[in-house]
Amino acid sequence: MNTYNPRLWALLALIVSLNTLADNGEQSSSWTLSTSPNGNIAAEVRLTEGRLQYRISYRDRPVIMPSSLGFVFKDEPALMGPFTHVETSVREVDTAWTLPWGERKHIADHFTELRYKVRETADPEREMAVVFRVYDDGVGFRYEIPDQPGLTQFEIIDERTEFVFAENYHAWWIPAYRDQRYEYQYARSALSSLDVVHTPLTLQGDEITIVVHEAALVDYASMTLRMESDNSKTLVSDLVPWANGVRVVAQTPLKTPWRTLQIAEQPSDLFSSNLILNLNEPNKLGDVSWVEPGKYMGIWWEMHIGLKDWSPGDKQGATTERAKDYIDFAAEHGIDGVLVEGWNTGWEGEWWQRAPTFDFTRAVEGFDINEVVNYGKRKGVRLVGHHETAAGIQHYEAQMEEAFRFYERLGVKNVKTGYVGTRLDGNQWHHGQYMVRHFQNVAETAARHRITINAHEPIKDTGLRRTYPNMMTREGARGMEYNGGSPDTGNLPDHTTIVPFTRLQAGPFDYNAGIFNFDYREHRPHNRVPTTLAKQLALYVVIYSPLQMVPDLPENYEGHPAFQFVEDVATDWEHTRGINGVIGDYVTIARKDRQSDDWYLGAITDENARSLTVALDFLDVGTTYRAEIYEDGKNAHWRDNPEDYNIRTMTVRSTDRLDIELAPGGGTAIRFVAL
Repeated sequence: MNTYNPRLWALLALIVSLNTLADNGEQSSSWTLSTSPNGNIAAEVRLTEGRLQYRISYRDRPVIMPSSLGFVFKDEPALMGPFTHVETSVREVDTAWTLPWGERKHIADHFTELRYKVRETADPEREMAVVFRVYDDGVGFRYEIPDQPGLTQFEIIDERTEFVFAENYHAWWIPAYRDQRYEYQYARSALSSLDVVHTPLTLQGDEITIVVHEAALVDYASMTLRMESDNSKTLVSDLVPWANGVRVVAQTPLKTPWRTLQIAEQPSDLFSSNLILNLNEPNKLGDVSWVEPGKYMGIWWEMHIGLKDWSPGDKQGATTERAKDYIDFAAEHGIDGVLVEGWNTGWEGEWWQRAPTFDFTRAVEGFDINEVVNYGKRKGVRLVGHHETAAGIQHYEAQMEEAFRFYERLGVKNVKTGYVGTRLDGNQWHHGQYMVRHFQNVAETAARHRITINAHEPIKDTGLRRTYPNMMTREGARGMEYNGGSPDTGNLPDHTTIVPFTRLQAGPFDYNAGIFNFDYREHRPHNRVPTTLAKQLALYVVIYSPLQMVPDLPENYEGHPAFQFVEDVATDWEHTRGINGVIGDYVTIARKDRQSDDWYLGAITDENARSLTVALDFLDVGTTYRAEIYEDGKNAHWRDNPEDYNIRTMTVRSTDRLDIELAPGGGTAIRFVAL
């Protein structure tokens, strides 16, 4: 609800005063947004010689120095000023809402908002507003262009949103405008060394961590960040264009996505941030009780490691009998669904090298989809659907309605989508407005058939799972598949100690942890999983997804004592707490199960062994727990002894501290069972 706040009334008095100055002809004036509810973050927007600027501070330290705002249009004057001030409004909102599934159940939505409206001083006197919302965990701001004479339909050539950083922070980043989309190893460098990068972009300085991203990306191009000039500290928004160079095809009234800066003292504090979700619209789907978190396995990893193939023939993975093997194992171990990649026609040969030929309702020879579905129903296991498009959007959309209707008739509740390819339909970037519109179409079409989406090669997550809770999880980074057969041999051991602070700040990540067999050299002599077994377990807690895959072959899990953790670990959480972490070195996260009183903890490290001491003060006070600990063995090492592990139990309470030993490339996974 809206609440009375003395700070807000003081700010209103200031605005009245400054408006009077502006009306008297002042060329420069400032409106400082009252600090975030905890007093740490402040934002300011002002006109300086008719140019619109903003700046942001944290604990009285500058984060963003005065930075310009505006647009360049095609065949029309730029909307960059000079402006005159029209009006300012402020409000404070303090509400809460419930996340139907996620990292936590209850979300506080407490912010102060400043809306600042301007008008051009010369013809055509167009109007625009910028809206800033300041939370305890960061700032979101966006543009609003109202419907007005002379500005209805237009094309954006450039969005001139500057981020003039106060310091040359350390940066963790992946490159933009590359053929493999978001699927690159993260690099660390000085901010001033960047060229063009994707968001989330994570920056770190002395006692400050910043994540630059965006929220509520709807019918707009995704934002990358481009260094304004060589060796500077100024990044500028670089919207991913259509094939013809236009960035956004727009019409009024227009509200852009929010440009976001999550701000925290320590990296581990980022795991408490709800900024991206809060800046999205509430659920538009109504009753979403049919959206269910859970686990799935499938015919997938054996193709990546070369045992089977997506194409029909002697090495065909998608067969009726093999699907039944997975269903049998899933039923025995409480796994909800089984994915079968390659079940439909169109996978013949090098399918990623040609125009798509997929038929999304016709099964390949050797796979009887009705028999598999019915077999699964008798066992209590659902088929997980699959729509690989080979980046052929038009080919897919021509069949999409019937494809989802087909799955609905079969009782399929979740579909994994894929867009393998360097360009969509041969000429469009994966990250532009073309793909944003397509993803919206997919989300809405799937929702009509009560189906949830797990998107690979996706548009990046910007929190739309709040508005469309059936958009459950995405890839959008290098996942486990790179360790199976990538020509570059796979991910580095530090990859999973970076993505919690970068990619996962955008939203859930279908990473596909849980490999138990580390020797697949027969077909992939140069690839391996760069972790210990215990780290594979810990990743179920560290890397959040409401749909967690159990990716290895059933034969590699059968009879394995460590598989008990995979069976037990939850996928839907009441609370999440970051315990510690150094980006690229190690991280520890604790989460409480939404369906029980149990807590889980995951701790992982990079290629270096580490000793950590963890306070268990996240546990419920007064409750005794049995800690079921899955840890690296004494001689464990990711490179040559990954399967050395121990399982032990002990009794603990919230007042205890626990010493954790992590092997090189190792981890620890703990289930705390309330007694």
